[in-house]
Amino acid sequence: MSRWVLLLFVVMFFSSSVYAGGFTSAATPIRVDIVQGQGVLVYGAFGNPAACTVTDKIFILKSHPQYEQIYAAILTAFASGKKVQAYIHGCKPVAWYTVETVTYSHIESYGSLNLMN
Repeated sequence: MSRWVLLLFVVMFFSSSVYAGGFTSAATPIRVDIVQGQGVLVYGAFGNPAACTVTDKIFILKSHPQYEQIYAAILTAFASGKKVQAYIHGCKPVAWYTVETVTYSHIESYGSLNLMN
């Protein structure tokens, strides 16, 4: 019996939630902020697939390996009224806007951004 209790304790102690990520809603960017050497914050009706504290905003770090391509796609969508959809893996704060407890959807290097009609 004590083995089962120990096993149950170990499973409960080492188990954690796993977030697999998800796509935002496809939306037209309505505002694009260039954030003081940090990256770009995009506003639109994107939803909140990662359950961040701030909804409808996507942040792309300037250090992202495809930053220039993503930035160009976002500006194209903004200027032409096209929609974008991003794959979000998680939430992080954006220092210029808020404190550590306020988080935004981030596109990681293993995420994606789709330009759509």
